[in-house]
Amino acid sequence: MQYIITALKSEANPIIDYYGLKLSGLSNFPLYKNDNFTLLITGVGRKNVSNVLNLFFQKNKVTKNYIINIGISGGKKGDCSIGQLFLINKVSDEKSKLSFNLGSQHSFSLKNNEITTVSKPVVDNNFKGEGLVDMEAYEICKTVNDLEGLNRLLILKIVSDHMDMKHHISANQVESLIKQKIPVIDKLIRDIRKLQN
Repeated sequence: MQYIITALKSEANPIIDYYGLKLSGLSNFPLYKNDNFTLLITGVGRKNVSNVLNLFFQKNKVTKNYIINIGISGGKKGDCSIGQLFLINKVSDEKSKLSFNLGSQHSFSLKNNEITTVSKPVVDNNFKGEGLVDMEAYEICKTVNDLEGLNRLLILKIVSDHMDMKHHISANQVESLIKQKIPVIDKLIRDIRKLQN
């Protein structure tokens, strides 16, 4: 079984469509499945991530399976381009200043970057840290580390903006960004399956 976590339904939709996942009615949160995949939609922010993942892990053992978080992030202009995909190797928390290293022994031929989890969207380009920003990655790491360990957690982030937007990115824009990267995501999943067998 391959486990995928997204925060937004718009991040999940291209994955749901590509793999033919069906909504499972056996959950208190959006959960899509088929014989090979389970996709959880947590909602935005730390509290939602913690609640959904704790509920899920209480009922499901995912040992020996990779967990992949796929989502959008903000990036610095000049350091990355809109639509660029990164495999995250370090996750920091803006609030606590703590961090997790996700140095997987496999790079999967993807470019690495680090990410900082923030409490509010950065829209005025005033982020002083390194790398990308999002609102969930640190909480995903914290929860997965407490329950399963981080050795099989991968975080993929696609740059959606340069932290200079006054308006939120639309659901259609998010879907389009994820859809464009489905071939890369699918190759990563096939590579992971080879490691799991």
